Amino acid sequence: MLNLIYHIETYGCQMNLYDSAAARTLLDQAGCRETEDPEQAQLMVINSCAVRGHAEERVLGRVGELKSWKRRGPGRLMVLMGCVGQENGQQLLERFAQLDLVLGTESYREITRHLESFLTTKERAAATGLKKAGPDKRIVPSFEKQVSAFLAVMRGCDNFCSYCIVPYVRGREYSRPSRDILGEMKCLAERGIKEVTLVGQNVNSYLSAGTDFPALLARAADVPGIERIRFITSHPKDCGIKLLKTMAGHQKICRHLHLPLQSGSDRILSLMNRSYTLGQYRATVDTARELMPDLVLTSDLIAGFPGESEEDFQMTLEAMQDIRFDSAFTYKYSIRPGTKAAQMPGQLGDEVRQDRLARMISLQQGISLESNQADIGKTLTVLVEKAVPQRGQMMGRSHGNKPVAFDGASGVSPGDIVKVRVNKATQSTLIGSML
Repeated sequence: MLNLIYHIETYGCQMNLYDSAAARTLLDQAGCRETEDPEQAQLMVINSCAVRGHAEERVLGRVGELKSWKRRGPGRLMVLMGCVGQENGQQLLERFAQLDLVLGTESYREITRHLESFLTTKERAAATGLKKAGPDKRIVPSFEKQVSAFLAVMRGCDNFCSYCIVPYVRGREYSRPSRDILGEMKCLAERGIKEVTLVGQNVNSYLSAGTDFPALLARAADVPGIERIRFITSHPKDCGIKLLKTMAGHQKICRHLHLPLQSGSDRILSLMNRSYTLGQYRATVDTARELMPDLVLTSDLIAGFPGESEEDFQMTLEAMQDIRFDSAFTYKYSIRPGTKAAQMPGQLGDEVRQDRLARMISLQQGISLESNQADIGKTLTVLVEKAVPQRGQMMGRSHGNKPVAFDGASGVSPGDIVKVRVNKATQSTLIGSML
């Protein structure tokens, strides 16, 4: 037994949140205890993200800051896991003397074994093999003090979008058996989880023993105790009519579709290796909205991809105006070493990329405000997530995944599902009163 007090810090995507929860379960099984205060911790675990340069810089900056934390406590241990660890491996041990272990995106599942080995031998190590670890029924990720949880249905990616480092740091795609996923969902329900988000780099390509993603989604909606099912992320090339009809046909499946567009220019989409055109994307959106008029549509968009002309960028702005995403994650292109896009001609300067990003953000903020204002006067079903005592309000999310702050919540607790009338709206939040 390790019997360590640990603290986990997580950077990046929903898959990282899931992996951190799995690491928490493994550490707890080894007799460890979590603390929210880093100063009380004997073990610091950093779960890292490398999808963009800024994300990686944040992680490495934090590792640098923690040098003084380790100095202040004799015997303290530090582990870096996740995508930055997978990408850089041994180099991180050479750069940061305060790091004891580096674990990649699959090797973190052996965190307790690696810690025991280090405590015995005092030999620092980097474990970054991408050999398929497969499902582990012992790991039911711990999402304590939460009403929502993430659940990985597949890992890795085979799409190789030209800008993306994920296939290189998470490996090739593989799907978990549906029986393990559904079993994990039942365990989460028993622990009081009300909402589960099924996650994968491309959930639409899930396939295990003849069960595809729409079939998995339908079976997940039948798990007792789980009130809401979400999923992320969908690739437009694989988002078909069967999935959309499954969403429309099950009340527990939330009316929220996150469908990354990335660019409104077919030329740029081809350079990105996205495998669809803007016309095909629009056709999918039209079908989704026809089947689900109350659908909330969100997206990812990149500004300043290599070779993107002003005309290409204007096509993206026009697509945003036409499609009208309820919200979108917007990014300026970030060079990721080892990807095809990093070697492409026509790399744009930071000033150009930043200017285009600013224009993209400004446009989307206006569209998001209009989307939220259109909800004023409506009554929405809200899953309560937390209290905000300083404002005398509760916070939750609508069926379409919009944040909702509301008053009149006497006797309401996280996990409750309530009706809220929307009275006001900002660009990011709906504000109302409980009925």
